[in-house]
Amino acid sequence: MVVPDGSMQEVVTQLLAKAGLTVIVSKKRTKEGRVAVDWINKVVFQRPQEIPHYLNNGHFDLAIVGEDWVANWGYEFPVLLKLPIGRGGNKSVRIVLAVSESSGINTLQDLPSGAEIATEYVELAKRFFAESKQDVRIVPSFGNTEHKVRYGATGIIDVTESGESLRENNLKVIHTIMESHTVVVANVESLADEEKKFHIGSFAQLIKGAAQAGQFVMLTANVPGEALDNASRIIGGLKGPTCSPLRGVSGWFALQSMISRADEQKVILELLKIKVTDIVVNRDIPLIMS
Repeated sequence: MVVPDGSMQEVVTQLLAKAGLTVIVSKKRTKEGRVAVDWINKVVFQRPQEIPHYLNNGHFDLAIVGEDWVANWGYEFPVLLKLPIGRGGNKSVRIVLAVSESSGINTLQDLPSGAEIATEYVELAKRFFAESKQDVRIVPSFGNTEHKVRYGATGIIDVTESGESLRENNLKVIHTIMESHTVVVANVESLADEEKKFHIGSFAQLIKGAAQAGQFVMLTANVPGEALDNASRIIGGLKGPTCSPLRGVSGWFALQSMISRADEQKVILELLKIKVTDIVVNRDIPLIMS
């Protein structure tokens, strides 16, 4: 498989480790690693921009890559899984058209004829403006794209996650071209091989389990019998909490369940309101196959 290096490398390797597929980088110069299972030959780290070419040309069976770069080169691969991971968080990113806040340009149609657009997504930009029938000049940018407006570009097409970098450079978004997730994609020919298809599917399930686990915490609470129904309703979980009596403490029960990480504080506060105080939260769940 081929996976991204750079800012995404640590995020991806942590996810693989949670799935029980810890990557040992054996050849740092060639950016090759191995996993201690016999059904994965090697893991190669490459620039995200180049990964779609390698997968399309049959050099790899499987890739973890951004949808933005797949779209830029115009490829289509079977998407096995969309991952809730990004360079700075667990959200998707957007590919946007942005201009200076003081430009007076507020919509796509306001762009002047011959506008200079700096971008790393050259092919995506060409197709986008061809479809919108606008006369612009695309200028390749190889980093620090958000700086190019101050050096003469009319606008930029760039990736944004929080929008903070755009605001710091006094830029505003006037159009969103696409939303992009990190995805697990496969080579079509590899999927046609029954043995590879099984292992590719198994890999996707393991990665889904690891990604899913990152969205949950395990909560345990000791609850008096009179609060059991309310506490069970509050805790909820995938299918409901596990309930067991506390040994040697009459009328008390232990409730345990996996709850959404996003709901953790809300659940704790609601439990405190009904006088539940013995609460333990485990935030390190490696895998949830559900």
